Amino acid sequence: MTTVSPKKNHDPARVNEISEKLMENPELASLISELSTTADDASELVKGLLQASINAGIKAEMDVHLGYSHSDRKAKAQVETAQESNHRNGSYTKTVNSGYGAVEVTVPRDRAGTFTPRMVPKGAHRLTELDDMIVSLYAGGMTVRDIQHHLATTLGVDMSPDTISTITDAVLDEVMI
Repeated sequence: MTTVSPKKNHDPARVNEISEKLMENPELASLISELSTTADDASELVKGLLQASINAGIKAEMDVHLGYSHSDRKAKAQVETAQESNHRNGSYTKTVNSGYGAVEVTVPRDRAGTFTPRMVPKGAHRLTELDDMIVSLYAGGMTVRDIQHHLATTLGVDMSPDTISTITDAVLDEVMI
């Protein structure tokens, strides 16, 4: 049984606060002005920001899991003496589909194999807002093939009809219970 993420109300005040903080930094303001000259450029900028945010979040999750940050040798030595040593062991990339299209995420590994990221769980290929979008389109009367075409043309996300059907079936199972 799959759970559907609760619909989050997007707070315009929070969006404005984030926007103002970004624009307060002269380097960021200059970069945003340089990279977003058209609507498509702005969309790519948001997609890049999403990718960077997810990668930074997963990296922070690994820091918490191991008990020290990547470059903190002193903390690493203290953690290793207090418990069995567990180290970073490289990373792998995976592509997840989001409301902004496909995003490449770098997921770190640990030697013990005990790290499980929460931002993008193991086996996940979609971020929750994409599932919510599919359910919304389906509830609006679109067929699975129409949804597939819509995702491909608007977001550049190539998703099979079987996957879309699995998502909608899981939601229908939840609603029927």
